[in-house]
Amino acid sequence: MSDINFPQGLYELIDAYDGFIIDQWGVLHNCNETFKLAVDTLNQLKKNQKEVIILSNSARRSADNVERLKKMGFKPSHYLDIVTSGEVTWHGLNEKTEMPFKTLGNKCYLICKDEDYSLLTGLKIERVRDIEDADFILITGFDNPDVKLDYFEKEFKKAVVKHIPVICANPDMVTVNGVIKTIAPGMIATKYHEMGGTVHYIGKPNKLIFRYCLKQFKHIIPSRILVIGDSIKYDIAGAANTDLDSLFITSGIHNTEFKNCKTEEELRRAMMRMSSLYGGITPNYVMPQLLWQTKEAAIEERNRMKNSI
Repeated sequence: MSDINFPQGLYELIDAYDGFIIDQWGVLHNCNETFKLAVDTLNQLKKNQKEVIILSNSARRSADNVERLKKMGFKPSHYLDIVTSGEVTWHGLNEKTEMPFKTLGNKCYLICKDEDYSLLTGLKIERVRDIEDADFILITGFDNPDVKLDYFEKEFKKAVVKHIPVICANPDMVTVNGVIKTIAPGMIATKYHEMGGTVHYIGKPNKLIFRYCLKQFKHIIPSRILVIGDSIKYDIAGAANTDLDSLFITSGIHNTEFKNCKTEEELRRAMMRMSSLYGGITPNYVMPQLLWQTKEAAIEERNRMKNSI
C-alpha cells in the first residue's frame, strides 16, 4: 500500500507512459455530464503524441460509442480506438477462433434492452424466441429496471437443465446514469451462474478484452501502458490481471468512499479499506479525477520555468 503514489495531474506521469487505456463512464463522463478536465487531458495527451484507447464495458459496438463521445465533446482524434465489450463479443461471434466462442452454435436467445438487436447485425446467428431452442444465450441489456431478477428464473431453469451457456456482453453489475444506478447485464448473468449455469463474461476485468486493447497500440510495450479507471473490480483488477500499471479515479463509482478525504493520508487509508474489500488489489496511482494539471501545479511549473531562464 505504501507504493501508491498520488500525482496532482497526469502530466507528472507523462515521461513514464506512452499508451493509455482509459475507462469511459466515471472517468470521461457520467452519461449526462462531460468532464471538461478530462477533455483537456485528452487534448494534452494528443499534444504529447501519446496513444489512447477508450475502453468500456458497453454491450454496444465501438462505432456507437464514437458517436456518443462526439456529442459529449470527445473527438475521434483524441484517441487511437474505442474498444467495447460489445465489439469484442461481435468479433468473437463472427470469427469463432477463440474460446468461449469457438464451440458455440448459431442459435441465440437474446436478452436485450429496448429490442436492441444491433449486436447481431452482420453475424450468421439465428435469434430464437424459445430459450430451449438456443445454442447459447446472449445478454446485452435489460428492458425494465423495475423488474426483479426472479423474473428470469422460469426460463433460466430450462436453460440450465440443457447446459446452455451464457455470453454476457457487459459484465457490469449496475449501470450508472448520472446518479441513478440500475441493473446491468452482469447481474443477470450472475443470477444464471448462481442457478448452476455456465457464464462467459466478455469485458473488464477479464484478460480477453485487455489483450484486444494491447493489439491496437502501435509498437508500445505493456510496461509503457497505463490503465485509468474508477472501478477497483473492473479497471484496476483488469490491469492487475494483465500485468499493467493502473491509476484509480476516486470520484467515480466508488465516490462515497472518498468524498470526505481531505489529505493524502486520508486517501491512503480509504484506499486501504477499498483494497481489503477486493482481495488486496491496489492501483499504482490515485487521483480524484482525470485532469492534466492542477492550477497550483501549473503556477509552480511556470515559476520554475521563469527561474531557470
